[in-house]
Amino acid sequence: MSSIVIDLQDEILSSNCDIVQILRRAHVIAVKLGLKEFDQWISYELNGYPDQNACPDYRKIRGTLKAFNPYHGWIPAVITDGELETVICEKKISNSISEIITLCKNPESRLVYEFPGDQVEHLDRLFGSPLPMRYALHISTASVMDIIEKVKNTILEWTLKLEEEGVLGEGMRFSDKEKQTAKALSQTVNNYYGATNVINAPSKGMQIVSGNEHVTFSYDQARAAISKIEAAISQEQLQSEDKDAALEMLTEIRDKIAQEKKSGVIKALLVGLKAFLMNAGSDLAAGLIQASIQGLF
Repeated sequence: MSSIVIDLQDEILSSNCDIVQILRRAHVIAVKLGLKEFDQWISYELNGYPDQNACPDYRKIRGTLKAFNPYHGWIPAVITDGELETVICEKKISNSISEIITLCKNPESRLVYEFPGDQVEHLDRLFGSPLPMRYALHISTASVMDIIEKVKNTILEWTLKLEEEGVLGEGMRFSDKEKQTAKALSQTVNNYYGATNVINAPSKGMQIVSGNEHVTFSYDQARAAISKIEAAISQEQLQSEDKDAALEMLTEIRDKIAQEKKSGVIKALLVGLKAFLMNAGSDLAAGLIQASIQGLF
């Protein structure tokens, strides 16, 4: 008679394995063996975690912080303090594995986690925003695929440990001895998935959004972008000499656009202006420039 544990291993190792189906089969095994703690993890993966504190470390990811500009949409909000950036930009995804799979199947989708009101107030103060802004973390589909692999590895290692201890099951049944042996094993998920890294690029409240943000370069769009950047710099609370220097650099960029110089020259000047503004403490204006670079080139 076949073994439910060995059958699950075969399914995990197959090239077209269905992670949701694997979790459901693992749920059956965990319930039959009376492994309540491990089965709780399976249920969380299938249905979503109640909060970030309940999420394992492998669900931690790093996002790109963006602020919503009514003219440009979402623009990067640059944080120059590395430790502060880690606190703000690292979150844990609490969504169900099905939602994560849906995201990964659509290459044009992205994850968006918007910050709640109390955190928005802190971010407004951090960036010196004269008006209330919306802030969100954005990540790409490739950034979350490692979560699916960690779940597969966790279940595979768990079944291998069960096999090593002689817990195989006949068909869909386990003996009393197998149940006792299984309960003696560790039910801590950390012991199975191993070390994990923070995945580059959020958590309860995360949404799946579709769309392509790429815009083709044009001199007309570049001129419009420069006008918005100039307005942003003028409103920033900078030292007068820094503001004058930034506006002078912007005038040079505007002249290059008027002469229709190569796009690479214009991009290099914008990158230089962005670096200058970041050093001067103008994070939002620097973020606006970064958004313009991404949209124009």
